[in-house]
Amino acid sequence: MLRLSACLLAISTLPVFAQPTDIQHEVALGFSDVRDADDNFIGASYRYYFESVNIDQQPWSISPYLQRTNNVSVDYFGIGNIDSMNVRGEWFYSDALVIRGRYGRVTNDSRFFDETLNRYAVEVSTFANQNWEYGIGVEYFNLNEELFSSINAGVSEKRSDSEFSYSAFARYTSFGQRSGKFSPGWDTKLKATQFDGEFSVELDTDYFFRPDWSVGVTYIHESNEVVGSDNVIELGTHYWFNPHSSIEFGLGYDTDENQLGSATLLGTFRF
Repeated sequence: MLRLSACLLAISTLPVFAQPTDIQHEVALGFSDVRDADDNFIGASYRYYFESVNIDQQPWSISPYLQRTNNVSVDYFGIGNIDSMNVRGEWFYSDALVIRGRYGRVTNDSRFFDETLNRYAVEVSTFANQNWEYGIGVEYFNLNEELFSSINAGVSEKRSDSEFSYSAFARYTSFGQRSGKFSPGWDTKLKATQFDGEFSVELDTDYFFRPDWSVGVTYIHESNEVVGSDNVIELGTHYWFNPHSSIEFGLGYDTDENQLGSATLLGTFRF
């Protein structure tokens, strides 16, 4: 145990040899295998920062957040017959107000039905100080379905439904907006969401040993009035080879079904 502690301490105190680097673009590519081999995922995203982000002595993965940098992003993923696209924006109007917006569209086209889900979300938050952010959000879901008859070709039934979800969230980072010499610390996010008879809580916390390396745990709890509860715990790590490229890996365990809950591999590139 003492030997392991000494090794971790030695790793966490190794110097990071990198000159300060400015970036404005971020591309991420990843895949995941959730629950079984038939549930494959592949996705890509692009993010543009309206001002240059300085990658130096702050934790590299969250430097844009710590520097309060406005940004917009678009992402896509596919899983079987499902295609999903999201457009997001994040605007920091000083420490008094942060606004985040999102538009998402999910389509599921199959032989006997077509589904289209549109979702519109907005979050509003503020900073209590350099370390704490808290806020609330609302999201509108609109689902349109068309069911095709397996007997009479060309005959279909159309229906639609809409719902709202409401959320509250908080984030703590021990780094604040400070620059200068790096010291190890935490970045923790907590979010609670209520949606159509379902309540979920997500806790995501990362510990940064160095600016380029963190280890984290994510806990997700979902409770539904019909199907009961579901709990997944994922352990992961995020390592930057240099200020321009990183790899993130995680494995999650479903404690209710006693099986693999998630697996994640994500590569990020900045320039």
